[in-house]
This record gives sequence, structure tokens and C-alpha cells, in this order.
Amino acid sequence: MNRCLHKSSTLHWPRLLGAFFICLSLYFGMLGASEEAVAEEPGPTVSLMVNGKGVFSDVQPQNENGRMLVPIRFIAEATGAQVGYDAESKQVTLEQKGRRVSLIVGKNIAYVNGKHYTLDVPPKIVSDRTLIPIRFVSEALGYRVYWDQIARVAQIESQEPDDSVAVVETGTNPYVVQAGDTLSEIASQHGTTMSAIKKNNYLSSDNLTIDQILFLPDGSRKALNPLSKKVGDSKLLGSSYHFPFNNRSWYEPYGDSFGSDREWTESNSGSVRSHEGIDIMAPKGTPVYSVSTGTINRIGWNTYGGWRVNITDAAGQYRMYYAHLSAYAPGLRIGDAIQAGQLIGFVGDTGYGGAGTVGMFAPHLHFGLYRNDDGRAIDAYDYLRYWEQNKIASPFS
Repeated sequence: MNRCLHKSSTLHWPRLLGAFFICLSLYFGMLGASEEAVAEEPGPTVSLMVNGKGVFSDVQPQNENGRMLVPIRFIAEATGAQVGYDAESKQVTLEQKGRRVSLIVGKNIAYVNGKHYTLDVPPKIVSDRTLIPIRFVSEALGYRVYWDQIARVAQIESQEPDDSVAVVETGTNPYVVQAGDTLSEIASQHGTTMSAIKKNNYLSSDNLTIDQILFLPDGSRKALNPLSKKVGDSKLLGSSYHFPFNNRSWYEPYGDSFGSDREWTESNSGSVRSHEGIDIMAPKGTPVYSVSTGTINRIGWNTYGGWRVNITDAAGQYRMYYAHLSAYAPGLRIGDAIQAGQLIGFVGDTGYGGAGTVGMFAPHLHFGLYRNDDGRAIDAYDYLRYWEQNKIASPFS
């Protein structure tokens, strides 16, 4: 398990929600009146996350007088809230955590556990979907809200984080296991103990494998076989690079799949090609973050990679390739400057066919690393294992 989870701090609702919806108002003010802007998107976009995953719907959120309205299914399916609808009275109800919220389509009135409230904007029906004001409902149900101003994505959290999974505490002194190494010898050579190494790396046994990366605990001597000697460019081991998932995202343990055989080809000739990246299996909708600061040089559909984005790093030496996305963060374009740790898209299962093809494989992120001068693919596995200790913190951590 590789999920990073932390306890959430207390948030001040009035101030947070106020800032959140001011940002939403500005965003929709710039975008709402322009259908051309929507048409220019390089592919599907997601502007709302619930409990750490992008939420998809056939009806997009809408802005009404600076208030964001979202389909009720956004809330119900993603949070587990119980939803009811009375067609005769047009009354919508949501129940969760001992709270009952009632709203009436087209009316500016609402009730929370029987107490009357006046809404700034009423619920409405669009394309047979009931849209409700997210600010009021989130506040009434006790959810937490965060507005990612750079990515232009709203995030809602209805659950308390789970601290049952831990991660490496000290990840700045990586040792690469050599043939014949034992845990006791490594501990002795670096002035630490076996138990300290096992604790820092969450090892359940003393068994080691060649090329395994061990992160030596605080107080250890500098690694005798450091990761910097194994990789091609030690500059990529700097603190300015981040893992493409945040510290609360779940994903399966991943191996070095670089160079493995792949049988699907665009020509369907039956030939075998070499895999040029690392696959990290994760649920659809898991947010994907840029590893480095840089510039988008390609974005949109690719027959093999599906909805993908290429980002050239700030130094112009490497290209990072993020493939099989289900959607992008809104507004991304070729030539855009991207910051390390910026939300750029969401895990999916797109690719292996014409635009929009899905379901040819399980959802995962394909991450590729290429030299910019000659386009040569580089095995990114060791870099990812190092960046894994430097994840972007969820705003709800």
C-alpha cells in the first residue's frame, strides 16, 4: 500500500467558503459567457473533486449569480448521501451524518433539520438533471471545501482522513541494495540499526533484493551505494520534483515496467513494441500532478496514450509524458507554463484506438520520461521511487 494519509486540521467555514466562491465567481465570469472557450478544450475536463477523485457527469457545473450549481448526483454518488425527490412538490432531500437538507426546485427556500433558510439561487433542472447550490448543501452537511485557483478545480471532502497507512519518514538518503548485502551489514556500515531501517521503510522481513532502494533513517551516514550513482542524472533527484500523485491518493505498488513487451499496435500487425514508461495502477479519477515545473508542448488525444499531456521541464532537458488520462484540469493549452505539483488531470483508461476509446485496460497512469534533445526514452522507475517521498500535500491533510 502506498497511500499517504494524515489527520485534517480544523477549517474556518465562513472565511474558507467565502474565498472559495469568490474564486468560483471570477472563474465563471471569465469563462461562462464563452462557448468558444469550452470548444477549445483539448479533451474532457473535470472541475470538481469529491473525496479525492475527479467527478464526472453528463451535465457540467453551472454558475448562477456567482454561485456554483452542480448535479445532485455529484454529491450523492461521491459522498454516499441519501437522496430523495418528490416529483409533485419538486422537493429534493439529502440525508447524511444525521442531517436532513430539503430544497425545492425553482424556489429560494431550504430547510436543514426543519430550520428555514433563504437561498441566494434556487435549484434548477438542466437536461433532466437536478442542479443544487453546492455552497449551501456542503455547509449544511458539514463538508469541507477547497478551491484550487491554479488548476481551477473545486474540491469537497465529506470524510475524515484515514491514518492507517504510513509512509517513509526520512527519504533523502537512499541506498541501493547490492548483491550479497544483508540488512545487518547495511545497518552497521551506516551507523544505524536494523530495526530503524525496517521502521523507516516499513519492512516486514529482513529479506532484500538486488537494486532495492532503502531510505536510511535520520542520523545514518551517507549511503555508500547512493541512488545518485545508479541513475543517469542525479539532478532529477532534487527536491523540486514531485511524485505525480498526492499524499492521500491510493495506488497499487508498482514495479519497473520499462522495456517490457506490449502487443497492441495501431496497425494491428501483431508486432511487439517496447514499453517506454512506468505504469502505476490507480482508481479512475485519481488526480495527477506535474512532476516538474515546465511548459506544455503537447496535449490532446494520442492513439496509444489516449488523453495525454507532454510537459518539457524548465531547463529544456526532459519531457514528462502523462498518458491514459480520463480528463484534464480546465483550461490547459500548448505553451502554458506549469508549476511542479500543479494538478493537470485525472487517471483513466483511455487509448489504444480512435479518440475517446476506453476500457482496453485497467485504469492507470502511464508516466514516461524522455530526453528532449534526441527523444530517447529513459527508465523513470528509480526517479519515481525517489519522488515518491516528496508528494504534494492534499489541502485536507
